[in-house]
Amino acid sequence: MRKLIAIYRTLKEEARIYVTPASFICEVKDITTKEKTAYLAVDSTNNCSEKDLLPLDFEHSYKVPFERRNGKIVLYPINKQKRVIWSNEEYEEWCDAMKEGITDEEITPEYYYYCCNEEIIDERINLHKDVDGYIVAFADLGLWNGRRNGAKLVGTTVSDILYSDCDYVTWYCDPYNVRCSAAHHDGRNYILYRVADSKEQAERLVNKIAYEGMTEEQFRRATKSLRPYVAKVYGW
Repeated sequence: MRKLIAIYRTLKEEARIYVTPASFICEVKDITTKEKTAYLAVDSTNNCSEKDLLPLDFEHSYKVPFERRNGKIVLYPINKQKRVIWSNEEYEEWCDAMKEGITDEEITPEYYYYCCNEEIIDERINLHKDVDGYIVAFADLGLWNGRRNGAKLVGTTVSDILYSDCDYVTWYCDPYNVRCSAAHHDGRNYILYRVADSKEQAERLVNKIAYEGMTEEQFRRATKSLRPYVAKVYGW
């Protein structure tokens, strides 16, 4: 018997991840035609995480919240589009947007990253808002020796999340959370930001994630979403 554990979407595709006693199964469908475009089963002994199995562009997808009602899978109905806060991974889109404003000679990667660095300063100012508690990061890390979970007490203002030592970073909102996808020379990190009620609770959560195997689902249940603070600034 298989169990649905996650749903991911891009604007065109939907991937559903199932787990069985022996394997992970990924089914991908074209959202517009409902036709199945890919199917992949991997033996669980291969230690493949669900993200590694996705035969679609994961970094431009978002996780769709769902629940089971009377045996049926029901997607949450509100705001299923990924909302980007800041990214330096959208060079092609930037080029298309800039074609009418500047000459081709000025459309260069160097100028793109200059613009990105100027924009993140503005976003830090926009999101310099205190939260009612302490922000904790739950990280799914891509390391040279495999994937590991990690955690960090980030700070008390929303803008504290907008710092990274990775080469390519996208901070964004999915329907209910603030997340980050960040690439570096060893792989890609996926980070979820949530709010703990107190510094003491935040420190306990960091220890539980790093040393006691706390799962993302358990972390979400123990904390509050950061998304409302971001949504209030941008009108989402």
